[in-house]
Amino acid sequence: MKLLRKAYVSARYNPDYSITSEELTWLAERVDYLQELTEKICKEKIESFV
Repeated sequence: MKLLRKAYVSARYNPDYSITSEELTWLAERVDYLQELTEKICKEKIESFV
């Protein structure tokens, strides 16, 4: 999670920020997982209103 936080902050504010292709792959996988988890939780919450 530290890499994700660092990438988020550094990429926005540090013009010299760079990461390896391995780090980028790892981050992309984490972002995909977070998107899936968010979608699942939101759908469950919406369904609970019905």
